[in-house]
Amino acid sequence: MNIYEPRRPESVEQLAAQIFTDLHQTIISHESGSSVGDVESVHDMRVAVRRLRVALSNFAVCVPKEDRKRLRLKLENLADALGGVRDMDVMIVALKTSPTPRPDREKPAVSALIGRLRARRRSRLRALMKYLGGEEYVGFKRESPSDWIKTDGTFKSYEPHSESSQAFIEEPSHHVATP
Repeated sequence: MNIYEPRRPESVEQLAAQIFTDLHQTIISHESGSSVGDVESVHDMRVAVRRLRVALSNFAVCVPKEDRKRLRLKLENLADALGGVRDMDVMIVALKTSPTPRPDREKPAVSALIGRLRARRRSRLRALMKYLGGEEYVGFKRESPSDWIKTDGTFKSYEPHSESSQAFIEEPSHHVATP
């Protein structure tokens, strides 16, 4: 075995723990950039939160109901805080990069709107910073995702190349929702 090759899980619980840990670490890795308002960090942290929420749903049988409920609430609160900032970023970019040229008479109104969106973004960024420094998020960071797993031996061994196991590790499709 190559020492650089990741360890293959031997059970569904181990696979869940590995995925939960990777996503948990990814969320934490984007904290510093998100707390200063870096657009890409906010986006990447939000994506990792969404993926962890999906993983918790996919591996629901591995996590006790009370823990799933508690984690879902924490992740929902984090997603809301990140989403408030990200929504402003998306709207600002959409207004600044509109493919249709604006008549001169509209430009001051669009510029004023962008200014209001930036002010709202600053306010939402302060709320995000408060959340990231708060007790709930600090507690989330201290958690060990492997502790979320129920280990009662009810699962068979994990087959890393089976069709069903690929559903847990494949990248989600990337599509843009249209209004």
